[in-house]
Amino acid sequence: MDVLATACELLLDEPVFNETVAVRRCARLLAAELADWAFVDLTGPGGPALPGAGGATAADAVPMLRRQVAMGPDDERSVEAARMLEELEPVQGTLPHTVFLTRQSTVRPHVDDLELLGVCPDGQPVCAKIGATSVLSVPIEDGERCLGTITLTASGDYGPFDLVDLGVVQRLGRYLALVIRASRLYRRRAEVADTLQAGLLPKTLPEIPGASVAARYLTATHGAAEVGGDFYDVFRTEDGWGLILGDVCGKGEDAAAVTATARHCARLAARWKPTPGDVLGVVNEALLDEDRFVTAVMAGLTMETERALVSLGVAGHPPAIVVRADGVIRSASRGGVPLGLFEDFEPGLDGVELAVGDTLVLYSDGVLEGCNLQRQEFGMERLLETLAAHAKDKPEGMLAAVERALLEFCDGDLRDDVSMLALRVEPPSLN
Repeated sequence: MDVLATACELLLDEPVFNETVAVRRCARLLAAELADWAFVDLTGPGGPALPGAGGATAADAVPMLRRQVAMGPDDERSVEAARMLEELEPVQGTLPHTVFLTRQSTVRPHVDDLELLGVCPDGQPVCAKIGATSVLSVPIEDGERCLGTITLTASGDYGPFDLVDLGVVQRLGRYLALVIRASRLYRRRAEVADTLQAGLLPKTLPEIPGASVAARYLTATHGAAEVGGDFYDVFRTEDGWGLILGDVCGKGEDAAAVTATARHCARLAARWKPTPGDVLGVVNEALLDEDRFVTAVMAGLTMETERALVSLGVAGHPPAIVVRADGVIRSASRGGVPLGLFEDFEPGLDGVELAVGDTLVLYSDGVLEGCNLQRQEFGMERLLETLAAHAKDKPEGMLAAVERALLEFCDGDLRDDVSMLALRVEPPSLN
């Protein structure tokens, strides 16, 4: 029972279920506490269903088992053998394969057939290779499907295995199955979220004559299975170009719908509204009936020879940053209230002129709120220092530097989505 208690702690000690971590922890525990060797073999997400589950029949195709881990003693010879055994798939006729197909746990107190676990590439039976004298194998079942098997062998200090050992490993197999199922479900949801998120962001950014532009989007480490609320876009306006970056309150499908509304409404309104403040006013009106608010900052650009005239509108969002070519930093576009809260919306307004080499940076609060292990935030000061240090970089390099600094500060653990958008005025082309 101590083994089961320890297993529960190891398998559940993760903020997000991780199949690979769970399998290796399980094998390591078993090889240390119950057996000389532990093997875990799994099929893919579509393992064979139990009879009668979802109309499954015996004629259903059976996926192939794949060895995930082989864990044995710590001596050099065993470590070398483990690497070889992890490449050895449980073929038809071996005990793990039979247990997988029949879903019947099996214990062999004494090994009579040395080829019970298969044969090594050099022709030596696995049982002989590792000195197995007792073997047990149990299915990893989640109630509907058999996901794989756990197989243990004993030779010296452990064994022979008995029904008590079999019962313990059976329960552990059920625990592991639940973790694997949760991990795969989470992964599928994350893939769907990534697909939806990609649909909310522009696939490519347009080329703006006289300027270079780049964007970055990072998904939060936690809550990765939900669609984030950050968005950005670059588009033509009535008399120039528009850049917008925003953040919808919350995550999930509802937030995604609001994100799509805000982004596409801004793109459409920019065709006939002359200023970012006016565009944000239209977006605010469109969001009044929603139950989520949106913070956003928008820049309207008129490109001229060797400069860009920028008008800014902000709705409760972190201020835009101007990085001069010489490294001097200026924050702009403060104020305003979030979109979708009040009918009498008043944006924060500002204007700035960009010369050749100057860069305009828009970003979400996920940049500022990234935390390290001491729960200190990345903050505005670190952001400005990083931008100033890379003032001469192109937008792509500048945003990449911020990303590196943020991930290093947070040790790769982002608690919120991060989006960044940057535009730099370039010198006239010689062509």
